[in-house]
Amino acid sequence: MDFREKNPLNGLEGFQKDAAFVGITLLLVGAVVGVGNYTTADEPVRVGMVEVTTECVGLDTGVCLGIQRREHTTYNYENYTEAEEGTENYYRRVEAELMVQAYNICSEDTRGMEWTFEASYDNRTGSEWMENENVTLLPCDSTFYRTLK
Repeated sequence: MDFREKNPLNGLEGFQKDAAFVGITLLLVGAVVGVGNYTTADEPVRVGMVEVTTECVGLDTGVCLGIQRREHTTYNYENYTEAEEGTENYYRRVEAELMVQAYNICSEDTRGMEWTFEASYDNRTGSEWMENENVTLLPCDSTFYRTLK
């Protein structure tokens, strides 16, 4: 008869191994959350009519001991009027409208900035808008697109 089979301490060794694996897993998850929290900007950021702030879900002791969540607040949305041409908000609108069209135009066959010839906003093509220094557009390679089968 083998003594190791009936030894009640064998279960304890297995438990210690399991506890060690759980501890290592919790450390890894904590490290990933910590890196994510460290790389998330703490200062509010304004993008057009939207302000993005960071909230700590957990214990905030100067350093967030939990998960940081981004909150978006929109200002003047209900009373928004069309942005005046030449303003920063107007150019952000141009970029947004053209990039939405790029999402629908770009495919596996479309490369680079070819999509700008098909997209248009405010009676100008994307190619014409690219000549304006205030408008920045992305190539298809940097644009998310879907393939329909």
